Amino acid sequence: MIVTIYRVQDRDGRGPWKPGFSHRWIEDRPDLDNLPPWFEEFGRVDRCAPAGASIGSGCRTLEQLRRWFTPIEYLTILRFGYQAIGMEVDCILAESDIQCVFARRKLLKQDVVPVSLYQSEGATHE
Repeated sequence: MIVTIYRVQDRDGRGPWKPGFSHRWIEDRPDLDNLPPWFEEFGRVDRCAPAGASIGSGCRTLEQLRRWFTPIEYLTILRFGYQAIGMEVDCILAESDIQCVFARRKLLKQDVVPVSLYQSEGATHE
């Protein structure tokens, strides 16, 4: 069954939580402890993925995705070349009320559709 997932990524398919980068855009906010990285929340579920699949994390809904990025944070990462996108994935490896880990046969940068995360962001950015 094909599922649509939402996430924020750059044109190479990398998310903004990569090591050494998040300090450039994350605000100091009390709810960050409630947003654990997927590998802390689920363990090594990536090992369950089909061979050769691309693995990523994202959200089932835009509402969930907004928990990860405040409007100010999102405007900041837009300037770094990131954007909210929707993509079809082949399977969900693990899921909670804040995130999911998925696998897909395509690269994370392939066949993605820009989506508006916040109304105030204006035009989509590519």
